[in-house]
Amino acid sequence: MEVIASVDGNGKVLSISQNSFEAWKLSADELVGRSIFDILYPEDMMSAQQALLSATFMKQPTQFECRVVRRDSIVVPMYWTAQWSDMDNAMLMVAQDHIKPKSGEDPFKEARETMRFLMESIPMGLFLASVDGKIDFANKFLENLMETGALGLSERLIRTVFPMDVRVGASGDSAFAAYIDKKTQMRVLTAKEREIPIEFSLKRVNIGGLPMYLGTVINTTERFELQRMRQKFIDSVQVQLKAPLAAIMMHIELTLEGVHGNLNEQGKRRAETILKDIHEMLAAIESILEVNKLQSGTFALDVAPNNIMALLQQALMAMLYEIREKELVLEINGPELAVMVDEEKLMTVVMTLFANAVRFSPQGSKVRVQVIDAGNKARVEIIDRGPGMTEDQKDALFDPLRQPTVTGEGGAGTILAARQIVEKHGGNMGVISHQGAGSNFWFELPKAPD
Repeated sequence: MEVIASVDGNGKVLSISQNSFEAWKLSADELVGRSIFDILYPEDMMSAQQALLSATFMKQPTQFECRVVRRDSIVVPMYWTAQWSDMDNAMLMVAQDHIKPKSGEDPFKEARETMRFLMESIPMGLFLASVDGKIDFANKFLENLMETGALGLSERLIRTVFPMDVRVGASGDSAFAAYIDKKTQMRVLTAKEREIPIEFSLKRVNIGGLPMYLGTVINTTERFELQRMRQKFIDSVQVQLKAPLAAIMMHIELTLEGVHGNLNEQGKRRAETILKDIHEMLAAIESILEVNKLQSGTFALDVAPNNIMALLQQALMAMLYEIREKELVLEINGPELAVMVDEEKLMTVVMTLFANAVRFSPQGSKVRVQVIDAGNKARVEIIDRGPGMTEDQKDALFDPLRQPTVTGEGGAGTILAARQIVEKHGGNMGVISHQGAGSNFWFELPKAPD
């Protein structure tokens, strides 16, 4: 983009090219008669004045960099050339949004080098690639992860390093659309023939005006190891804690019944206290095991026709205390639809979502519950006016290692476990949320036959 203008000795615009609107969102009619300094960035004003004075007295072209503040308040860098014309008795000015490179010179070299310097200091795998998919630069972290050594990744196509599904003949964003601004789990082969799981994503960026792709690669081996350790702990709880505690509890109960002799009053009180503690420990263990079953999907269902509206109202009544404590306005609308569900399991879903909505709703705000007849399915939406979530927070909800536990009246659950239950019923579940705009957790379930 190039804008040409002429200004008088005081900087007042005498004429300017019509493409000024395209460059600065300011039309020629708006600019003629105004001072050119009115649209320049304040911090650059001094250097602009000095350049114009130099061009006026030296009678030679003067080049300088000075930013322009557009009408929409966006600041854009411009590279100016100023030349005084005695014939016109005016200063001719040419503003460009980039510097024209000398023959054979890379105009984006400095910007790319700056980006490379920054990428080297970030402790994760990063690479830059051109729009045709060729890797331009990969930082040391990624080189170590891929075990390339001196071979490097430069000059290789993205899809030859990462197993991407790219259409033949496609280019640019159309070729990589499925991976832009998304996280994809994949397994890659390192230079030493070792297969590792990674999380891969691409983002479209501009490096000094040059469109490129910024790739992010995170090794998820550690996450898989944490998941394995978690399951090992669950298994040990089942075998090494639950069974021995049950045996101890049975022995104490028999002792209290006099099978092993009579206890005095003090002994009975102590035995009853121990028995109560063991009951609570077993209940906690059962809760851990139940949540694990829900998250892994290894549970059975006892389905029957149930009125979805009645179940929602029952769950809301159970949370009435929490709703009143936060002075929430509750609204529930929709038809009474019959769904084929396991009543107990579905109650876990509803209680988890209600607890989540109440927890994040501001004091005195509204929580709306909507039942929708969606053909052969019933859709339920639970909408709050909370702080909303980022894309990363939404991803964490359904990540076994990152999602938070939500507790409330009627038991403990997680959003991930709730989705597992809904999917086990043949339904689906999701969330619509934006920061500052609240959240809408929804799920759909098959309707019962007429």
